[in-house]
Amino acid sequence: MVSSKPSENYILISTKTIFIVVASAVLLWLLIQIKEIVLLIFISLMLSLALAPIVEFLGKKKVPRGVSVLIIYLIVISIVALTGAVALPPVINQTTRFINSLPKILATLGEIPFLSRLTTDLNNFLAEQFISASGNVIKATVGAFSGIISAVSLMVFTAYLLLDLDNLREALLFFLPPKPRKETAKVLSEIEYKLGAWLRGEFILMGIVGGATYIGLSILGIEYAAPLALIAGLLEVVPMIGPVISAVPGVMVGFSISPIMGLGVLGLYIFVQQMENNFIVPRVMQKAVGFNPLITLLALLIGAKLFGVIGALLAVPITLIIVIIVKHVSEYE
Repeated sequence: MVSSKPSENYILISTKTIFIVVASAVLLWLLIQIKEIVLLIFISLMLSLALAPIVEFLGKKKVPRGVSVLIIYLIVISIVALTGAVALPPVINQTTRFINSLPKILATLGEIPFLSRLTTDLNNFLAEQFISASGNVIKATVGAFSGIISAVSLMVFTAYLLLDLDNLREALLFFLPPKPRKETAKVLSEIEYKLGAWLRGEFILMGIVGGATYIGLSILGIEYAAPLALIAGLLEVVPMIGPVISAVPGVMVGFSISPIMGLGVLGLYIFVQQMENNFIVPRVMQKAVGFNPLITLLALLIGAKLFGVIGALLAVPITLIIVIIVKHVSEYE
């Protein structure tokens, strides 16, 4: 007679697996605790990848890497200083006048029946923000000081990555077995290329959209063309939603002058947006990102929900990294 034992299913978990899970959890916890530093390093990495082709070009001309980085920094600082000296005074002047004129603009818009409720709510919101800001002068001063420290740290991190990116990559790959090392090197190479291309593309888009908006508003005779164009250029970094938000203050100024001017400004923003979507983005950004608009919007909403404005700004590059990793993992398996 053969005795039978009831079948039992066992789940065997090795010590190595437990160690990996615990180590991953500890690493995730640590990254959350120092998320500001991680964010700073990530932005530095993107900047270094965007500037890396210039360093490589100078390297082919027999220029030492350290000298190449110094030349790039001198060029960037010179451009920023020159742009600030030329463009900053009128931008500050127009922005100050725009802020001082906001109550008058809102009062004029409030005379339009279907905008009266909206302008009242907006006026109340701006008043609350002003009162809140005026009561936190010390906090704002500390924030500005922290911003200066962060900017200097960003420059230092970026310079270090430009100088030693190859060695850091090799050090990361050194700890991997030969087979995963080769595949990981491909993943890192594609991430580096596409992140750099994405950031360079964003800078180009911001410049083109901001410049086109400024020219258009100046032709229309809008008094605050400089700050409105600056808003349009900066918000270009937020895909899909940014251009819509940037159009609001410009259209408000236009309608405060006259309905025809308001429609003219609205038409200008629509024209710039269509020019961007149909001519600029396909040539500048499609090779770098090429996301479906639905994926872009979903990533943007998730990033904004989890991390606010910073999450919205970094939603596309982080999604880009995830998509590249998933693609290579699926091909590897």
